[in-house]
Amino acid sequence: MKLELIDISKSYTGFKLGPINIKVTGAVIHVFMGATGSGKSTLLNIVTGLVKPDTGKVLIDGENITNKPLESRKIGYCFQKPCLFPHLNVYKNLVFGLSKSDRNNTATHLEKLVQSFELNHLLERNTEDLSGGEMQKVSLARMLVLKPKIMLLDEPLAHLDSLTKNKLRMDIRNILVEEKVLALYVTHFKEDVYALADNVSIIQWGQLVRTDTLSKFLSRGVKNRSTFNHYNPEIFESNHNYIEGRVIETKSGTSVFMTGDFKIEIMGEFPLGSIVGIMVKPEDIIISKEQVKTSARNSIKTVVAGIIKSPTENSGVVEVYLNIHSDSYLRSKITIESKNELEISKGDTVYAIFKATAPEIIRKEILK
Repeated sequence: MKLELIDISKSYTGFKLGPINIKVTGAVIHVFMGATGSGKSTLLNIVTGLVKPDTGKVLIDGENITNKPLESRKIGYCFQKPCLFPHLNVYKNLVFGLSKSDRNNTATHLEKLVQSFELNHLLERNTEDLSGGEMQKVSLARMLVLKPKIMLLDEPLAHLDSLTKNKLRMDIRNILVEEKVLALYVTHFKEDVYALADNVSIIQWGQLVRTDTLSKFLSRGVKNRSTFNHYNPEIFESNHNYIEGRVIETKSGTSVFMTGDFKIEIMGEFPLGSIVGIMVKPEDIIISKEQVKTSARNSIKTVVAGIIKSPTENSGVVEVYLNIHSDSYLRSKITIESKNELEISKGDTVYAIFKATAPEIIRKEILK
């Protein structure tokens, strides 16, 4: 599957989108990141056919669909607010629009989606009695049962509570990967990017300013950078470190995953071989010049790559960047007094220490 946008532009009073040129290939989740009003939703509406571009072409597998009616494009669209039929129960919503023969042909696929989204106990329930997260899962499943060529998701988690968001993010990632569908996902939440993305595009003021893989966005090398605090667009300047790896051990309510040459222990039992991604606050990372025995389960021997004054804190705090890969870093926040007492400087060998309870699990991908 291949989606191409060629010289796409759209103008409104006081705003212009584009020209946008981008190619997305394969069953990947491509996240468009940007502030409200940057043009993300307009771009999705052009792809689906709800909005006609002023210039440019939309191609799917080389076919120009720019002027095709939206119902013939085989594109699924999930909005911020679920669009369900309130007079139909969950099951009837899921099969709405399918002929009797289509329902027979898709029965196995539908059953699989119902199990994946954990909807079994809701099939007979009226949609008005569902929670926000349940409604969004029904909306997603209804789109996927039609086997779309491309799936578009416009901030589908925006109106959900944090706990529901975290769970549904991981579900969406696993299901879209399992369905082998090319997906475009729009958001302005960095957690969505970490949890879902294969590739990322940053949109600012209607312009596509950067497109790359998630791993390259998260790369924190300093080859061409004068300071660490300008290594990436603002959206990745978060208050957390993101670390991802493959689970190699699980026991007694904890799991261990590898990232580069390091082992990280976290809470929760995850399948061996699965991919997990965690976020760790810089304040939760303790620095020691010696290996010490503590209750913390993670002690990473590393090297200080740089020390800068924290741009978001008062003058008494510094950020210490610790090398964990050839081009990736952990960021720790400590006081200047602590830095002086430790007598650490660039190039020193230190230990980065944090508890297994400190990370927030934000990405879980079960490979099959």
